[in-house]
Amino acid sequence: MTGTPVHIWTASPRAFALRCLALFAVTFALLLPGVPFVGGPQALLAALCLSLIYMFVLDDFAEWRTHKNATWTLTPNALLYQNPMDDLDTHQVSLMDITAVKPRFWWDVVLRLSDGQAVTMRYIENPRQTRDLIQSTKDKMA
Repeated sequence: MTGTPVHIWTASPRAFALRCLALFAVTFALLLPGVPFVGGPQALLAALCLSLIYMFVLDDFAEWRTHKNATWTLTPNALLYQNPMDDLDTHQVSLMDITAVKPRFWWDVVLRLSDGQAVTMRYIENPRQTRDLIQSTKDKMA
């Protein structure tokens, strides 16, 4: 590791649930115009079924299982990613290589790197606070 941890994030079940709820709400909103034709309970059931299909057929739940044991460790000069589900060693990103930190929705944080790549911290609770902490730690380095 590259210093003592400033903060450690783990994948949040609450963030995953929030993502699932948002998916359901968007699906139901898209089905609302059909309510007069099929009825409210049927539209609600259809939204639920479509959300479940998305979660299990398109592997949203599998993605959660892959990331649920992952940790992101912020040190004074790097951000480390560890996941026992990965065969790879710890991934490390220098804070100096991070050009932008953006919260995405209410469950992810996207890191833009100086080489043009983007890294996503998945299922993070309070992405805006995470952004602020990473940015303030990075600012202390400069």
